[in-house]
Amino acid sequence: MFFGLFRKKTKPSISDGSYAVRGTNIHYKPNLIDDLKDDHTSLLTLYGQIQAFNNSRNYKKVSEYLSIFRDEFEDHLLKENINLYIYLTHQLKGDAMNTGLITNFRKEMNGIATLALNFLAKYESIETDLGLQNGFSDELAAIGSALGTRIKREESMLYTLYAPPY
Repeated sequence: MFFGLFRKKTKPSISDGSYAVRGTNIHYKPNLIDDLKDDHTSLLTLYGQIQAFNNSRNYKKVSEYLSIFRDEFEDHLLKENINLYIYLTHQLKGDAMNTGLITNFRKEMNGIATLALNFLAKYESIETDLGLQNGFSDELAAIGSALGTRIKREESMLYTLYAPPY
């Protein structure tokens, strides 16, 4: 008779991922930060394996693991760009300080990503190019340092901003 007009409306559960930022179709993903941190762990593990193979001069394995690292790194960058940066930009619209922080993090990551991807492209033939093997250790250390510092900053600052829409 009243066609459900007096039924209590329920909010979607945060755990079902159905919360979207107001005015968008960008949804909060409850497991995103854990997934991104898992990516970091995996990337750091791969980096350590690449270092170990380099130290033992196993350039066939170095090349193989650089390729795996590239795939995982690119997947991580896409996940972060689509699910984190875009979400936070919309979610925190109007919050000048945090929007500025997000913009700076994104620009910085784009720079680091470019350096890392150029490094990976440069050394993709390290197994067969003896000239590449000489400078590899120093460049690997520099990339590792930049990524390690970035990961710490992301996890301690940027990821803390990710929350369901309010």
